[in-house]
Amino acid sequence: MSQQYGPPPGPPPAPAPGGWGTGPQQGQQQGPPAQPGGAAGGGFGGGWGPGPGRPSHPQKSNRTPWIIMAGAIVAVLLVAVGVVLMVNGKDDKPSTQSSPEPTGRTMYTPSPTPTPNDSKGPNDVGVQVGWGIWFTPSKGWLPDWDKSRSGKNYILQQFNARGLIDGYYWVRQTELYDAKGFAEHLVDIESNGMEGVRIGKGTTCKPANPNIKACYAVFYTGNWVAKNGKKVAMQGFVTAYQDQFDRTTATDAALETRVYTRRVNELIYMNNSVVKSF
Repeated sequence: MSQQYGPPPGPPPAPAPGGWGTGPQQGQQQGPPAQPGGAAGGGFGGGWGPGPGRPSHPQKSNRTPWIIMAGAIVAVLLVAVGVVLMVNGKDDKPSTQSSPEPTGRTMYTPSPTPTPNDSKGPNDVGVQVGWGIWFTPSKGWLPDWDKSRSGKNYILQQFNARGLIDGYYWVRQTELYDAKGFAEHLVDIESNGMEGVRIGKGTTCKPANPNIKACYAVFYTGNWVAKNGKKVAMQGFVTAYQDQFDRTTATDAALETRVYTRRVNELIYMNNSVVKSF
């Protein structure tokens, strides 16, 4: 609430010469009060005297700046603590991304890679070639006396002619060729030792055994030349079988043309025994 300051109530007594006398009578015009120090010589002449002093204001406490400073420090500390909590708290929040399953406990377990079963089965009879493949030699066929040949080779000796043969049945295996490539490769090898070779068109065969992935056969004819220059007409075929693991087994069979028609079933019988062995 503001205060109004004015002249004191009632006219002050006017100073008389030489002292305080009776002040001016009522009705006389009174001049403005003299300002302090306005008298000549700086004396205390007439006038109202010193007016009321300025309103006193309470002196501010010296603790206020310290309180403000302490509040600022506390605010800075709170902000710093909040930043630390935000940074460290990120690791505590649950992640929206699904974490990988531990090893061995995935939701989908792929099927194990199949491996070949080369153990002996009920259809594996006769001569073991390799990779679980067997064949059964026909009656009258004997193992080749030349053991340097790869695979398994059986021969049909010529009747009453020692050292001469009427045919051969040779089983070989590879992983370097598929069925078609291996059949064509073996026909080329056989034809190099013959004259007048004619190679028929290769055909794709489809054996009943589901373990055979592919089958390819090539027929050929030619004249085998003996050391004495004698030419023997031959007729044969190569049949290659490829399994599910891309391992190829081929049968290379040939007979003299004069006995081919009569004994070709023996070659077919041995081929069938190979097919059953897969």
